[in-house]
Amino acid sequence: MLYIAVTLPAWVHWHYVVGRFDLASFSDMSPARFLGELALVALALFVVSVLPWSLWLGRRRRRHGPRRRDAWIGALAMAAATLLALHVNLAAYAPFYGNTWARWEPTFELVLPQWPWLLASVWLTVALEMAVSARARQRLQK
Repeated sequence: MLYIAVTLPAWVHWHYVVGRFDLASFSDMSPARFLGELALVALALFVVSVLPWSLWLGRRRRRHGPRRRDAWIGALAMAAATLLALHVNLAAYAPFYGNTWARWEPTFELVLPQWPWLLASVWLTVALEMAVSARARQRLQK
């Protein structure tokens, strides 16, 4: 999830952001700083959105044992975290494209045009989460 939430926004924004002047910090945006900001935001959103679900699922498994739909709940949490991180990382660099953005315009102009990549990223995240969950369930049954 973290790799996807950094790679796609970096690919979309690289030529428009790296090497440009950042008004927020009054310095040029270096490649390391750009990738670091993307990773930090994605990691924070991952912790905020997935950690509560993981704690709740762990408590539920201790009380009732593992259930089949727990994998789907975990996959849904990962999909939501991936979408949230991608949306924030894609829309956050709108000021580098100009300063006349309306409230929802970065979403419509910077995030939604990437819908094939967003769907592929979410699908990959859900598939990986389900595979890890199935493997863990097999280990518990042995």
